[in-house]
Amino acid sequence: MPFTRSQLRTAVFQVNRILLLLAGMLVALAVFFQWKIADDALRYSRLQTEYQQAMEDYRERNIYYTPATTVQWIVSRQNPAGYFVPNPDMLFEPSQLNDSTLRGTRYAISTLRDLDALQSINRQAVASYVMSLYQADMDWHPPDAPEPEAHPGYAGFATLPGETAGVRPTMDALIILAALEMLDDPRLNLEHIWNFIAGHQNADGGFWDEHYPEFGQGSSMKATSFAARALGILHRHLKRPFSTKLTDGVRRFVRDLEDPDHGGYGARPGEPATDSYNSFRAFISVMGTSNGDGAEQRRSVMENLDMDRLVASLLDDYYLADIGAFSRFREAKRKKPSLKATHLIVWMLAEVGYLGHLDTHAISKYVMTLRAANGQYGGDIYTTYSAIGLLRKLGVPTEPLPVPLKPQKPASIPGYVPAVFFVAALLVLLVGHQVKKMELQNINRALSIQASIDGLTGAYNRQKFEVLLKEQYHNFVHHRHPVSVVMFDVDNFKSINDERGHLFGDEILKEITAVIREALRGADVFARWGGEEFIILLPETDRVGAYQLAEKLRQLLADSNFPEGQKVTASFGVTELLEGDDTDDFIERADMAMLFAKAQGKNRVVSVVSDVQAELMSTSCA
Repeated sequence: MPFTRSQLRTAVFQVNRILLLLAGMLVALAVFFQWKIADDALRYSRLQTEYQQAMEDYRERNIYYTPATTVQWIVSRQNPAGYFVPNPDMLFEPSQLNDSTLRGTRYAISTLRDLDALQSINRQAVASYVMSLYQADMDWHPPDAPEPEAHPGYAGFATLPGETAGVRPTMDALIILAALEMLDDPRLNLEHIWNFIAGHQNADGGFWDEHYPEFGQGSSMKATSFAARALGILHRHLKRPFSTKLTDGVRRFVRDLEDPDHGGYGARPGEPATDSYNSFRAFISVMGTSNGDGAEQRRSVMENLDMDRLVASLLDDYYLADIGAFSRFREAKRKKPSLKATHLIVWMLAEVGYLGHLDTHAISKYVMTLRAANGQYGGDIYTTYSAIGLLRKLGVPTEPLPVPLKPQKPASIPGYVPAVFFVAALLVLLVGHQVKKMELQNINRALSIQASIDGLTGAYNRQKFEVLLKEQYHNFVHHRHPVSVVMFDVDNFKSINDERGHLFGDEILKEITAVIREALRGADVFARWGGEEFIILLPETDRVGAYQLAEKLRQLLADSNFPEGQKVTASFGVTELLEGDDTDDFIERADMAMLFAKAQGKNRVVSVVSDVQAELMSTSCA
């Protein structure tokens, strides 16, 4: 039976309704999948941003030192005779055995002791060298003192055989022998050494030292601190208490040297405080001549030194906040960072529980700027001793922090899925309504554009870049045409955002995009990788050409005028696609080159040839 017109109209109407409903469902699914893809991309972008922040924090906080390299550097400087020399190339030169050798040996031994590495050297040779400087049963008595009927006996150490013994070399020798646990050597008479050191105390409570003839027999803070350290070693080993006369005299002398105008302590009576070393010397003079255990010694320091005023004086007059170090001298023209001064001040404050007054992170960073690859700091044994002492007192670890894990791109719906549903919806609507088809085509076109372009800069976004990268990768696989990539990151962009606001930072990113785009070829693919990080894909370009372009772009950015006079630099990483690479290898190599450029001081181009070189750079960055 044939359909009537009414039935046909009804059927067409029902079909159109079904088609419209089907089209609506297809559109809904397409929108859902597009939202899902965008949400996944947003989440991945957020993870990438968090990763970049974690990497910045890692680079800032990843401060550590390697004791083994320092130990090897020191061990290579031991002469077979036991002493240590500054330069291993002159290990057997006679000139290396001089007035400074005992002191340098003390620094080397103290550092090895701190690093628990005294087993790495010839300890007996060191002890023999030190004992060669020992002078037993000296014909000596305190100046201006009557000759006693019964000679109490004196013994000490000199800097060289046959030279005059003094307080300073005796202190150096005792520190070495104590570190080597050789104070019980039967050749030593510790009581006579005590008599020799104590005999240098003057009536004002301070000490003098033959080792510093420019001071004569007058008391100085320097000689007093040396005597206190030497007597402190003997006090602990012999368990011999200090006399009230000796300790009261030292404390009286230290108080008399306090500078009432500036805080701190002078070098000699009547002199102002201009040298931060003397603050430590005042501390060690009191602590070294205090009876009792460590807690009682610290209590004695707190009772005799105004630590609050002393710390305020050190921070106001000697601390260089922009460097994270203390200066030795207060005068402006002589004010420069001193590793020794920083070590002595940190040592003192650590002992009395005042480290909380310091920016210990800044000080740790300062020390690490002086580190060399061979394990030394600052160029000589003493500065290395100071650096290791600082790092240990500041609690700097000997292992690096774990590297933040790079986020893996989550498995997501293929980008073509929404398009498939949109096309299906369009085909359905084409049957029902030509106008709807055109509208949906316009929507699809707008979404396609939105999915390819970064909304802030107008450069390609990451998704579009990865699509174009795959195309070039397949071209490389089939035709072996060279392909390179340049990745760069804007230097110090976080500080721009922090200081001038994110809107200003956005304008800077737009300006950078415009400057870079003007310098590229039409075939080059320029994309925003994430945050302040960009990437350029260079078809038909080898690594040399890519490096030249990167250097040109680096210079172009450095020379460009940005809004409000803002100067901008960037760190560039360059690599070329190699046979056997996949796209992840390719990009990760460029990323590592860029990170290495950052680690090497920023505003530079680093080119990576292979994965092996990239791995070496990764180790260097860590």
